[in-house]
Amino acid sequence: MKINVSTFGELNGEAVKAFTLSNANGMSVTLLNYGGIIKEINFPNAEGDLISCVQTFETLQDYIDDPSYRGAIVGRYANRIGHGTFTLNGTQYTLDKNGSEHNLHGGLQGFHKKLWHASTQELADSASVSFTLTSPDGEGGFPGNVSVEACYTLNNDNELSLVMTATTDKETPLSFTQHAYFTLSNETKVGNTLLHIDAESVTDADSSLLPTGELVDVKGTPFDFSSLTEIAQKANQQPSHPLYDRVGGYDHNYVLRRKDANEPQATVKALDTGISMELFTTLPGLQLYTGSLTSDEQLGALCLEPQHFPDAPNKPMFPNCFVKPGETFKSSIRYKFSAQ
Repeated sequence: MKINVSTFGELNGEAVKAFTLSNANGMSVTLLNYGGIIKEINFPNAEGDLISCVQTFETLQDYIDDPSYRGAIVGRYANRIGHGTFTLNGTQYTLDKNGSEHNLHGGLQGFHKKLWHASTQELADSASVSFTLTSPDGEGGFPGNVSVEACYTLNNDNELSLVMTATTDKETPLSFTQHAYFTLSNETKVGNTLLHIDAESVTDADSSLLPTGELVDVKGTPFDFSSLTEIAQKANQQPSHPLYDRVGGYDHNYVLRRKDANEPQATVKALDTGISMELFTTLPGLQLYTGSLTSDEQLGALCLEPQHFPDAPNKPMFPNCFVKPGETFKSSIRYKFSAQ
């Protein structure tokens, strides 16, 4: 497999590179070392026509100006940390408040706006791009010098994987995710797209989208994607649910069931193109985001963001998100595409 490297633009005097990975089946993935962004995923349908499977921008400036994390790696901490603060080992840390009253997706100096160092590897049946960066102690208010590696690999089984590892010299919360906006359908909205999420509950949240610490059973609610179901069917379900109505759409963390590594945590299928995507992850939560369903712009795509739970640094009942010196954080996200 081969990797084509081109220049996509320039940032502060440094070249921003685009890496296009192509497999033997006609699938291609384009990555940027700016933000670790997935710029394009192109996959052939059963007739051989290429389908664009993620939203994309044409210019680097579009990505620089974009407030929606489109296609980017998110860190140091995906999702919200309540009121921009947490206490660890007796020390209170004050973070950027960039999501209303909360810290969101790592703050103002998040990974999505960084220029990452890149290296490539080409093998017979796979191609990889490894992005690395160091987040200095105190960046965004977070403790610890954190060294991060994000390795994307495309193989001939039509799988795109992202393995992220990190180490730190001070105990710190870490949660990384990939924020692609998926569009497997040719339609302009995701309402007719089918979705399955293997979860029995979501984390409850208040009106500012901060978890309360409680869980909500998805059965019988708009959050129930326990089988492949049209997104619009659940979104328009009556009666609705107060947690859904609070947002006016989907922006919720699903508590994933732990199971065999060969079973997907989520599946997306577009009937018009026949393209399906299975998502596999080692992380405990999955944020489903479509934005407000009253907004056509946000309804144009669907985000599935594997993550630690929102506000876990302040919620000891949630899975542990803290990493200590001498430990290595590791997470895996894998997308498997198929067509019929």
